[in-house]
Amino acid sequence: MPALQDEHDAVLNISTSAQLSFIMPEGFTPSTSDPSSPIEYFPYFGGRYLAVAASLNGGNIMASFVRMLQQWTHMLGLGVPEHKIWDVILSIAEDTQCNDSDLIIVPTIYGERHRPEQKACVTNINSQNVTLGKVSRALCRGVIANLHSMMSRETLVRSGIERIVGSGSALLKNRVLQEEVKYQYRLPLELDSNGTADAATGAALVARS
Repeated sequence: MPALQDEHDAVLNISTSAQLSFIMPEGFTPSTSDPSSPIEYFPYFGGRYLAVAASLNGGNIMASFVRMLQQWTHMLGLGVPEHKIWDVILSIAEDTQCNDSDLIIVPTIYGERHRPEQKACVTNINSQNVTLGKVSRALCRGVIANLHSMMSRETLVRSGIERIVGSGSALLKNRVLQEEVKYQYRLPLELDSNGTADAATGAALVARS
């Protein structure tokens, strides 16, 4: 499990959902579980604990957006293939800078475990920020901002984290999500295309059961 061998690394996986995790310092013991907390602690190897913020909203948000656009094009009689929509939104979102749109999307259409009643919303709409590129960028920003609200940069830095190791198909294929991780967390991001980060987090979850 190379991805979690360095206790100064946090592991970010974005596939269908999203998880951010890191190893807690030696001697840490979690207090009584708080169902309203976005961070959970799982037993890890060597008597350590893994801090995990697991969001229900990850790559599935982008997939839902693409399906919605495809349904709209069909209703307009234009039948655009799904792969073409993916290519376009990722390309034009990448051309939009991280701070180039003030549109705010909270994309939590699936709620969260600690806040199951939470809904999605869009705010600060104006005539200039509803282009497809700016909406796509704001959606990617919202996915990362939601995760940041669960496990912030301050939480990582306070725990000695110096780097984020990223994995998962949604993150690896989406440079806009990668840019937003670096922009919002202001930490180096190294992509793990071999899946070792997934295996490490999965092993911790198995060890708990």
